[in-house]
Amino acid sequence: MQPDPGSLRFFAKAIREANAEDQAIAESLSQQSALFEDPLKPLQRSEYVFGYRFKSGGHPHEHVIHDWEVHAAWFNYRRRYGNEALAHLTEMYGKTIPGQNLHFILGTMKAHPNTFIVIGLLRSPLSPQDIERQGQLFG
Repeated sequence: MQPDPGSLRFFAKAIREANAEDQAIAESLSQQSALFEDPLKPLQRSEYVFGYRFKSGGHPHEHVIHDWEVHAAWFNYRRRYGNEALAHLTEMYGKTIPGQNLHFILGTMKAHPNTFIVIGLLRSPLSPQDIERQGQLFG
């Protein structure tokens, strides 16, 4: 899913202020499982949920990002920038990444089959115009 141009807004919400469903999904993010081993050590929990508000096809959407990448970035920024970490993360996810031809990879979870969540961010250094100039691969 690609957001409509100019509609994208990144947000960070304290986990204690998130709704119960987002809190439960955020909790599941810290759980790691292994195919052939005992369960792995739980990952560090983030004190925030991160997401985007946007329009796609003119319809408003709000999705929490459930990809571990944004949380790992948060922990790295917190270590690097201290009290300024949230401002730096907001700059990256609110301005830099949206300028990279951002698309959302959406999915659902077994426990919440009717709720779509962002499970990944797909970005490219190519603009949509560059992609159009490429032509068709098959045709």
